Amino acid sequence: MPRKGENIFKRKDGRWEGRYIKDRDLSNKAVYGYLYGKSYTEVKQNLERVKSHKASCNILSANFAKLSEEWLENKRLCVKESTLAHYKMIIGKHILPLLGKYDVSAVSLDVVQQYMNRLLLDGYAVKTAKDILTVIKSILKYAERKGFYHNCDLSIISLKAHKSEVEILTLFEQERLCNYLVNNLNDKNLGILLCIYTGIRIGELCALKWSDIDMGEKVLSVNKTMLRIRDNYSEQHGSKTKIIITPPKSGDSIREIPIPNFVINILKNFRRNSDAYVLTGTETDFIEPRSMQYYFKKVLKKCGIRSVKFHILRHTFATRCIENGFEIKSLSEILGHSSIKITLDRYVHSSMDLKRKNMDKLNFLSA
Repeated sequence: MPRKGENIFKRKDGRWEGRYIKDRDLSNKAVYGYLYGKSYTEVKQNLERVKSHKASCNILSANFAKLSEEWLENKRLCVKESTLAHYKMIIGKHILPLLGKYDVSAVSLDVVQQYMNRLLLDGYAVKTAKDILTVIKSILKYAERKGFYHNCDLSIISLKAHKSEVEILTLFEQERLCNYLVNNLNDKNLGILLCIYTGIRIGELCALKWSDIDMGEKVLSVNKTMLRIRDNYSEQHGSKTKIIITPPKSGDSIREIPIPNFVINILKNFRRNSDAYVLTGTETDFIEPRSMQYYFKKVLKKCGIRSVKFHILRHTFATRCIENGFEIKSLSEILGHSSIKITLDRYVHSSMDLKRKNMDKLNFLSA
């Protein structure tokens, strides 16, 4: 039996065992640590040292929620508005409900790991879990710089995505869609056609103006994108989200894309004022990505094509380029990627026809 108020026991093997609260799990249940020694006195002294160390380490600590607010405020001056809105969403939706009640010193690997596991089991994308983990790590780094103690090493948490085949339009679907767009030309259908033959993103299309298209050089310039983001001052303005036009997601996304001749001929017949948006033909009105996605779904339905996301046009463009022998470096730059590896891993999907064509090259071995 342990002495009153102590968690020190004599084991059957003759050793003494001491128990102390090392951590707390998601339900605030105690997680115990254990010490062993040859005598009661040895274990008691070791327990006192551990408790003394924990007490001294906890002197400089702070509430995780408060530090999260400070971290976010510091980020306001050095990141894009869209990035800040993303951080704010992650902190409000995920991090504060998980860690807001803790002091920084009480944040543990087990608590964060359990939450990451739960996110994946609930169907969240690995990228979402990684984004949340990155923000938690950054806030803990900020705590360290301010002198607040924590003993939470998150570097051992590994989140690996299972590579899945990304959908593309079949050749039949692409031909059917293109025929419909050409035979029913309007500003929005012209925009969809541009995406099919340039691979630009939906946000880049929505922000595109006629001044970004050089008919003489047959070049499309991508230098901005349109996003709907959470309004960082929503309490003052009374709106939760807003539309912004901002530089693309990275420096590599600012690029010039050659336009095929037959698309140039179509564009010449549709030319509008240089300051007008391509999707509306006016300088003041624009179509946001969400509305364009809805319109795209309607077009697919009219064509008798399965319902897919607008981004499938980008995947399809990259795949068709590879099938037709594009040089990978050129394709990577057209897509606005920072490396060839991103192009190959994310956007290029070998079709069964191409695999069969390559395998047929081995037929000479049977001759």
